[in-house]
Amino acid sequence: MAIKKENHSVQFLIRVTPTEYVEIKSNTDKAGLSMSEYARRILTGETIVAAPPADLNILIREVKRVGSNLHQVLHKLNVLGIAHPLELERCAEDIRDVLNLIYRTYRPGKGDD
Repeated sequence: MAIKKENHSVQFLIRVTPTEYVEIKSNTDKAGLSMSEYARRILTGETIVAAPPADLNILIREVKRVGSNLHQVLHKLNVLGIAHPLELERCAEDIRDVLNLIYRTYRPGKGDD
């Protein structure tokens, strides 16, 4: 189902000091939003977060790769009777916790509902 985007045709003028403008402009740049979009979100009570770093996907891919490698090693150790299944699950949980932390911090769409 496609979401109908409303036309922003009503203009809302607001005056700020030069210092406030610089601060607002800095915040919009950090969030990766236009001044209009930033103002709309602030005025409707949304939480604005900084845009994720450009290398976020690389970080997520590397954490997943390390987790996969660790899982393979622990699985082999478990087959040989060296590692306990609970150790394997604890390591997998640690990897999931790190990924969840990354996703919570920089989840796609955060603040643009």
